[in-house]
Amino acid sequence: MPDTEVSEAYASQQRVNNGTYAQYMKPKFARAPIKEAGRVAYLGESSNLSLLVQDRHGTTDVVHYPLPENVRGARARVNELDNVEIDILHQRGAFLLPPRALCDELVEAYFQWIAPVVPVINRTKFMRRYRDPKNPPSLLLLQAILLAGSRVCSNPQLMDANGSTTPAAMTFYKRAKALYDANYEDDRVTIVQALILMGWYWEGPEDVTKNVFYWSRVAVIVAQGSGMHRSVEHSQLSRADKRLWKRIWWTLFTRDRSVAVALGRPTGINIEDSDVEMVSEDDFIDDEEPTGPAGNQGRQSEFLPDPIHVQFFLNYVKLCEIMGLVLAQQYSVASKSRRNNAIDLTHSDMALADWLQNCPPEVRWEPQRHHFWSALLHANY
Repeated sequence: MPDTEVSEAYASQQRVNNGTYAQYMKPKFARAPIKEAGRVAYLGESSNLSLLVQDRHGTTDVVHYPLPENVRGARARVNELDNVEIDILHQRGAFLLPPRALCDELVEAYFQWIAPVVPVINRTKFMRRYRDPKNPPSLLLLQAILLAGSRVCSNPQLMDANGSTTPAAMTFYKRAKALYDANYEDDRVTIVQALILMGWYWEGPEDVTKNVFYWSRVAVIVAQGSGMHRSVEHSQLSRADKRLWKRIWWTLFTRDRSVAVALGRPTGINIEDSDVEMVSEDDFIDDEEPTGPAGNQGRQSEFLPDPIHVQFFLNYVKLCEIMGLVLAQQYSVASKSRRNNAIDLTHSDMALADWLQNCPPEVRWEPQRHHFWSALLHANY
């Protein structure tokens, strides 16, 4: 007979796992408030645990649950990092930041030029923590923001002898990647946000690993693991978090489609697997609901949404939907064996014509009257 004894470490982990499963079986667990958006457990309908929870609680419309308290994330294990991991983080400069003035400029550049394309961060919440030395933002997310910001910032401090900011971007990229590889961050929303922004560093077309395609795809995988591809309208997330989750998911969708078109790669998101409602203007409001006694006013967002930025993203999403249609009908392997390509092409042309006709004036490109965002949108068109 083989030895059936198990180590104490294994037995301890099993007890933790059993405790986690027991949490899901507790009454009212399915309707428990989700206090931290980055600690959400997703149970897809076909999973065994989901079937047990639904059978016990009689709930069939809930797929997002608060992560049980006994599940400690990677951030809780930071103090347990071994000396080698800590040394690597220090060698990569992962804990270093630029001078405050330069840091401020990079953050501002990010929100001015990058965030409208990937509106995945609640600016009000981020800036509140960015200004608070006692409660700073996630270091992983900040390094990723500095990376993206360095791509659109012309500060001479970022430039090498040739006037390129690529070495500076590489520095921020290596710092962010080191933190990610060390599992330094355990907030799942923050991880997805950082992964999206890490795609702003790319060495060149010969690089097939760790490029924008790679990081966008990893971000999609992590997001789906947290259930971001599913509607959160009936979840226990706060209103502000529901809006943010929608923006993040549709940002991932746009990255998936645009990168597939640009690089000639297959798409990773099957829209039939998602039931997230279409993003709307209201989803760009970052106001927070009241948390105190009844009658208290919620905290209003410090940064009001820019109508041009909002319309840019809304219409960019619609354009990316058409991109996916064109890819499936004209460029997929399956389309080569179909004989109705002419009909499909007509449908694609009609969809593009309809998009152009209904493009709102705020972001419509006209030779005599246009701006950067209308030009960028129509360049994608």
